[in-house]
Amino acid sequence: MKTTAKRISFVLAATLAAGSAFAASHAMEQQEAREALMKEMGKNLGTLGKMAKGEIDFDGAAASAAATALHEAAEKALADDMWSEDSDSMSVDGSRAMPEIWDNYADFQEKGATLIAAIESAQAATGEGLQAVQASMGDLGGACGGCHKVYRAPEE
Repeated sequence: MKTTAKRISFVLAATLAAGSAFAASHAMEQQEAREALMKEMGKNLGTLGKMAKGEIDFDGAAASAAATALHEAAEKALADDMWSEDSDSMSVDGSRAMPEIWDNYADFQEKGATLIAAIESAQAATGEGLQAVQASMGDLGGACGGCHKVYRAPEE
């Protein structure tokens, strides 16, 4: 009987350990995926910003492609399945997602919706020319900063 109890204890411990390892692995995968998507967003936002500042020539097709890629990356990055509570900066090395996201998840989602709306405005602006893109950049930058100031930990 003691042998059976030991086996059950071992199986339970192994199952719990495997579950914990899976959860930690999943959280790390989420963090890495978010980071890659945020870099993609930054790259495309940078293209639009350089055009708006006159650092590179305005090209409507390139601006539209950047805005579309920005929108696609943002939609993926903001999906609920990318944000489990165990993927924050306190739980995963390298994560800059502050735990406050989950304390104020409705506000976080609202800020995400604001970002998507700003990106969609920028997408529309790309067809209207340089001045329209320039005018859209303030709302776009504000939407990015509105979330990052509250919910992103500073770089170490």
